[in-house]
Amino acid sequence: MLRSPISGLSLFYDLEWVPDAAGAKRLYDLADDVSELEAMQALWQHSPQYDEVKNPRPFLKYMFSRVVSIAFLSRKVVYNSDREKVVEFGLNSLPRLPLDEVFVIEAELIQQFLYFVGKRRPQLVGYNSSESDLQVLIQRGMVNEVSAPEFCSRPTKNYDPGDYFKRWDNEEHLDLAKQFSGGAMMPRLDEMAKLCGFPGKIDVKGDQVTDLWLAGDITKIVEYNQIDTLNTYLVWLRLVYFAGKMEEEDYVLEQEAFREFLESETQKPEKAFITEFLDKWPL
Repeated sequence: MLRSPISGLSLFYDLEWVPDAAGAKRLYDLADDVSELEAMQALWQHSPQYDEVKNPRPFLKYMFSRVVSIAFLSRKVVYNSDREKVVEFGLNSLPRLPLDEVFVIEAELIQQFLYFVGKRRPQLVGYNSSESDLQVLIQRGMVNEVSAPEFCSRPTKNYDPGDYFKRWDNEEHLDLAKQFSGGAMMPRLDEMAKLCGFPGKIDVKGDQVTDLWLAGDITKIVEYNQIDTLNTYLVWLRLVYFAGKMEEEDYVLEQEAFREFLESETQKPEKAFITEFLDKWPL
């Protein structure tokens, strides 16, 4: 199922986006005084899937999707002074919590994230990420005139490691959803996480992100985004255990280590929201 051994550095990531109101104004030549919601409405109404009653907010093409948050959880294998293997975690986002201001510059989010990935070259792990998150990063990076040469670099030969863009059997960019049946049979991240006994989504769903954005509640969006990365990691951990890439003892110990990490994170005021995640995850 999984070909490669577990990477020494993995980055579990997820994006949140909203309809690009500024882009809609350019695309449809809307007046400057048109509100953000009215501009978004123009994008929805021009979608072939739009239905005023049944589907008033259809899913938009990725090029129309303004990135408002990128969350990422790092998993790094290190060795302590006794030469014992230790797994270290780090939970971050762009924009960072606590927010200094509510104004989000999309180009800076994408530029900073792709620069970090290009420099460190971690294994990327997402959920339905090869068809969605990666495409959003590419297309919105181009819209925002971002340059990411190190992230975009590819090996000379197809079988060499380090290729985030290989279409099939790609474990440098491991899309967990591709391990399951596609189409209507593919489980959502929330469904798979909850059936595995993990918390899943807490108090926000994906279709609420636009309304949170319009209300100026960027903090809630970033918190929701970070929760998705925690669920992505836990589903990955279950997958590598299922695939025989991790022994049972290590699997149990890593869950305990991850829980300890999250408990320490809740001591930071801006990470107190993780407490509810832990309450819904009894070990």
